[in-house]
Amino acid sequence: MNYFRNFLIISGLALILIISGCSKGSNPDVSSNVPSVSVNVSFNVNTPGYTALASVGGVAYLTNVGYRGILVYRISSSAVVAYDRTCTYDISDANGIVTAQNNGTAICLECGSTYNLSNGSVNTGPTTISLQGYTTTFNQTTGAVTITH
Repeated sequence: MNYFRNFLIISGLALILIISGCSKGSNPDVSSNVPSVSVNVSFNVNTPGYTALASVGGVAYLTNVGYRGILVYRISSSAVVAYDRTCTYDISDANGIVTAQNNGTAICLECGSTYNLSNGSVNTGPTTISLQGYTTTFNQTTGAVTITH
């Protein structure tokens, strides 16, 4: 009788360890804060490479700045926002890069997380951490944009 009880206890514990260790739903984003990187970039939305930002909903990608590049989004006639392209689900995954979609959201094709480009918040997981935002200034008269962090 003791043998059977011990067998059940050990089997139950082993099953719990297997399920928790192999769960696809494990959440590495608990410590996935994007490292702080100094940024100071300026450009004009009327110059080649940035003209998509001349209209609301336009997107531009900046490389070699931020942690894994920066996504710039024209949120309104008077404002742009900028986010690091690093997916916040697992920053150790170099393939976890967000890309803008045509509906005001961004998606990580690696894990499937989606973000709201208005404020960088999470729309759908598995991540629970918002995109790393940068400070932006935009002069709608001249088209000048400055991104800092």
